[in-house]
Amino acid sequence: MSGSLKINKEGLIWLLWLICLFLFFISISITVTINFVPLYHVFVIQEHLGARAGMSNAKLMNEYRTLLHFLNYPWISELHLAFPMSYNGLQHFYDVKNLFLVNYLVLLITAPLSCFRLSTIWKKKQQWRLIAPFQNFILIIVGVVILMFLNFNAFFVSFHELLFRNSDWIFDPQLDPIINVLPDTFFLSCFGLFFLLLLSFLTAGIISGKRSLK
Repeated sequence: MSGSLKINKEGLIWLLWLICLFLFFISISITVTINFVPLYHVFVIQEHLGARAGMSNAKLMNEYRTLLHFLNYPWISELHLAFPMSYNGLQHFYDVKNLFLVNYLVLLITAPLSCFRLSTIWKKKQQWRLIAPFQNFILIIVGVVILMFLNFNAFFVSFHELLFRNSDWIFDPQLDPIINVLPDTFFLSCFGLFFLLLLSFLTAGIISGKRSLK
């Protein structure tokens, strides 16, 4: 009986750690994606977004960095942009800021726990234990990616309805012209980068696991 309880306890600890590891991979992928400024710069150049806003591309990039600073840093409590903004539009960015900070909190909690256990697994050459859960997680991600590319608009709407309890994210270009310089194709690329990073971490784990079996 005690042996069975020990096995169940070890299995539960392993499951909880896998959840922690997956959250870490998700969080670090989000962090890299939201701070990868060159991605937005590509769209600014290719789609002439500065002209849409009546400013130079360089000025628009400065505005984008100002927005990121507001979203990233808890000590910046007010958002000041060159764009006119409605109350609902401004409130949405405050909601996004809260999500950014939650993501960083998850990263701070999961990073040391994940890295410590990973180092133990590597020392014991037990990377093979990661193969099956990583493969299953990849299947889930591939399914989500397929749904996203089949109908990105529906995916984007569902994403916002899941994360936000209001409709402030539905911008009126007349009241919140900043939406004109945040095209859907940019957000699609952000999701693409996020999933690419996530799949890269999982694939690296599977490759390492298969090598450990040899």
